[in-house]
Amino acid sequence: MKNIKEFPEKEIAIYEGALELVAKYGFHGTSMSLLTKEANVSTGTVYHYFSSKDDLMKKMYCYYRSKVEAHVSSQLDGEKEYKQRFYSRWKTLYLYYTQNPRVLQFFEQFINSPYNQERSPHHFTGAYFTFLKEGVDNNYLKPAKPEIYVAMYMGSVIMASKINVFGSILLDEEDRELLINKLWYGMADI
Repeated sequence: MKNIKEFPEKEIAIYEGALELVAKYGFHGTSMSLLTKEANVSTGTVYHYFSSKDDLMKKMYCYYRSKVEAHVSSQLDGEKEYKQRFYSRWKTLYLYYTQNPRVLQFFEQFINSPYNQERSPHHFTGAYFTFLKEGVDNNYLKPAKPEIYVAMYMGSVIMASKINVFGSILLDEEDRELLINKLWYGMADI
């Protein structure tokens, strides 16, 4: 996968246009002709980057996954202590999803769609898996399969974000701190 800064402007415009259309119309209602209008690009440009709508959706998932991971990593500069990184990663991802709800919505749709042929969410291969595996390997977290911790950690941040974005409940900073504390003390090898 390319570094997030290496994507051409037109390709990014296509991803952003597709994100808007998927939010409005879902995968099936998002046509390539609508996309050319939304992204303000020609049909030839779309097919220059993507061989089909299926190809677009799969690459779009990888693009936004990389974008989210790059954003979270950029916010952690200088943090060394594992517990501090545990809290910061959760909070940063929560804020990203609540400030970019279409990305959260796209991920939720993609993971549960036929486009996700592997049926393996990115959480089990990406930066969060690596981070939580580090916690287990270095005895910061109680012994367990990292996949279990990914389910707990990512499940909590995604559900909290969805409650805030798609529900009518606002989780204030105190609520979020309580949630992360419970998560940490349930997982930490103290």
